[in-house]
Amino acid sequence: MRKKKGPALYELINSKQGVMETPLKKERGHSIREEVDLDHNVLTPGRSIRVSIGTIGLVTAIAIAVIVIAYTMGFQKGSAITRKDYEQKSFQQITGSFAEPEVQDASKEPVQSPDIQSPSKVTSPQEFVNTAWSPILSDPRVPNNYYFTLMQTTNEGAMQLASFCRQKGLETYVVSGNNTRLYRVVALPGSSDRNDPSLRKVQSHVHAIGREWAGTNTGRGSDLKDAYLSIKKK
Repeated sequence: MRKKKGPALYELINSKQGVMETPLKKERGHSIREEVDLDHNVLTPGRSIRVSIGTIGLVTAIAIAVIVIAYTMGFQKGSAITRKDYEQKSFQQITGSFAEPEVQDASKEPVQSPDIQSPSKVTSPQEFVNTAWSPILSDPRVPNNYYFTLMQTTNEGAMQLASFCRQKGLETYVVSGNNTRLYRVVALPGSSDRNDPSLRKVQSHVHAIGREWAGTNTGRGSDLKDAYLSIKKK
């Protein structure tokens, strides 16, 4: 049997498939380049950008958090500056109100006869601090005895009042009250009998000092007329 000359059938099929695949590959490569170009030019004029609601909410939450943090830091810094200024002013007022009178040199004073008293030298109320007294923050009270309580206030206010009273000759102490944030200013001496005449003398002394205390900047008009007797419990 004679064989036919020419390419075999499978060779013709393979050649046709190769011819068909070539233009497809070119078209696909061209489309891929176009897609790449489109992705590269996302921000070109006329194109719209889609942002999800979740992204907008996240950006808004971050902005609000930054504003709140900045406000909090500014408020704390301002409060610290204000507190520092107030403490400095309070310290200056306390130092000025409790400043000791200037002691003049006796050699510069005019010599006067002992029988003649200058009208300018009028005896003022006694202003001293007795060295025999206990520290101002101690509590020398005896249990079951009555003592006058002048005021119940903050530690700073109690120290101011007790120091003022001590300079006027009244033995006073700053003791902790029932509330740990408040302190009492108590006056001595006390007595086991609330009708003891010595307590009436202490009360008169307190009222006399109260009139002077009311005229100071730290006194704020309080004349200590509301001082009351209280018993020291065990």
